[in-house]
Amino acid sequence: MSDDLVEALQELGFTSAEAKAYIALLKVSPATGYELASRSGVPRSAIYGVLKRLEGQGLVNVAGREPARYVALPPADLEKIIEARFAKRLRGLKSSLESLAQPASTSITWTIQGYASVLEEAERLIGGTEKQLYGSLWGREAARLAPAFRDARRRGVEIILFSFNPLESALGTVLSYGIDEHELEAYWPHKLILVADQRRALLGGADELPSTRAVLTEERALVEMAVANLVLDITLLGQRRGVDTAAVVTRLTALLAPVEELAPRRKGPGKKRA
Repeated sequence: MSDDLVEALQELGFTSAEAKAYIALLKVSPATGYELASRSGVPRSAIYGVLKRLEGQGLVNVAGREPARYVALPPADLEKIIEARFAKRLRGLKSSLESLAQPASTSITWTIQGYASVLEEAERLIGGTEKQLYGSLWGREAARLAPAFRDARRRGVEIILFSFNPLESALGTVLSYGIDEHELEAYWPHKLILVADQRRALLGGADELPSTRAVLTEERALVEMAVANLVLDITLLGQRRGVDTAAVVTRLTALLAPVEELAPRRKGPGKKRA
């Protein structure tokens, strides 16, 4: 019997004995309790109690009574039952937690640790974007997040991506130096910046390490710092490569303070007195 299957069912709420009995019954059905005890490894003294619990949950049916023969619920039906139960529990949990939660008086910044967790958070951020998504990332991370980017574009999200590496043009408006990723790794670690709808940002490291860390924030100062970093990188790209980035920079600087308008204008030299 597969230990992986037993563990998977235990994660869904089965006891070890219930999982073993259900799996054995799937293989040989219908079967008596005596037969299942010998096939599943569940002791004969316990098998009938286990089967009764499974029957009470609707996961096993009884066919005949002398002797009783048991039939396992088909896997497709088991999936539906488990989904319905978990959905109900999650709704109840959400309702209970929301009744306890107090409205946040300040923006919260979350620390994300581990490369896989950072990518998962990036996918969630992209998936929740409604209008604009701006980012700076390496080719490897762009490739792994490509399905999320494509899905966002299908929803009508405007996407602008900067990278030092080549990126797939289908991901959005791409501005890139086209530098080979492996060559650049000799100098810099992987980094990731994503800004969603001008109000939420994910920024930090993106090396394939458990120690990799990033932050997810709605703190206005941090979001603006992320945007300013993008503006600087894109502006320098335009200057170094002769690329017209004016339209993109204009879009991004709309999120920042209008420095040119606010700064005092320099006065020309005054007229000399005769």
